[in-house]
Order: sequence, then C-alpha cells, then structure tokens
Amino acid sequence: MSQAINTNREEWLKVLGKGMVTLPKRWRDEMGIGSGDMVRAKKEGNKVVIEATKSQKVPYRVYTAREINEFLKDDELPKVFAQKVRQHLSLIPQK
Repeated sequence: MSQAINTNREEWLKVLGKGMVTLPKRWRDEMGIGSGDMVRAKKEGNKVVIEATKSQKVPYRVYTAREINEFLKDDELPKVFAQKVRQHLSLIPQK
C-alpha cells in the first residue's frame, strides 16, 4: 500500500553561506531527491519553488572560450582594490 504524500508542508529553513539551504530529509526522501541530483528552482514573486526532476537530463549551455575569458576578466579585482585587500589581510594575525 503506497503512502500519500502531504504536499502542504511548511518548514523554516536557514540560509547558509553562499545562499545555500538544506531541504529536510523527509522531503528529499518523499520527492526522490538524492545527493548530487539536479532540481529545478524558479522565482515566483517573493517565493522560490524547487521542483524534483524526473530526468537527469538538464538543459545547459556550453560557453565559448571568448565568453569564459570575458567572465574571468569581469571577476578580476582592480589593482588598487587588490592592493588594499592585501594590506588589510596582512594585518590579520596568522595562527
């Protein structure tokens, strides 16, 4: 006999570093979400909806070398700012 899934659950989840949240184990088990699985997330107004996928095929985009180089360039710190960061880091005592 199969067990009905209660779809109207609510939990408070803590947002960790880099915006990570942990889905409750019971939810993951009920939805068949395992470690390394992909889920689909979408923003609807002030809500985030996470959907379990039935397929491991996930649409993705392959970036060109030019696009990757542009991303890396955009992530580079300006030299003046990088120097200030180094100065501040040098003031932190080392263990």
